[in-house]
Amino acid sequence: MYIGNIADYLRYDKINKAAVFQDDRLQIMMLNLPAGAVMKEYSSNKDAYFVVQKGRVEFILENDLFLLKEGDVFHLRAGQLHSLQAITDFSMLIFK
Repeated sequence: MYIGNIADYLRYDKINKAAVFQDDRLQIMMLNLPAGAVMKEYSSNKDAYFVVQKGRVEFILENDLFLLKEGDVFHLRAGQLHSLQAITDFSMLIFK
């Protein structure tokens, strides 16, 4: 089944989160941040996996700093506090 092309979801004029796919078992979202944008601390009620598509970001997970870049894959457990600050225009796919 063809779902679409992630290039259709790339936007950097503002913080943008868009659903790419969702069913009863899986949700895939695209998160875009323009350079310098900050997402305040947040926690998810589900485990999540991130795949960085473009750019670089400072990812703070429970007070630990990770510098993520294109191609990186990251896992986050439900309930873990995290925040982001884009160093460059940044995009990642989120799988929950």
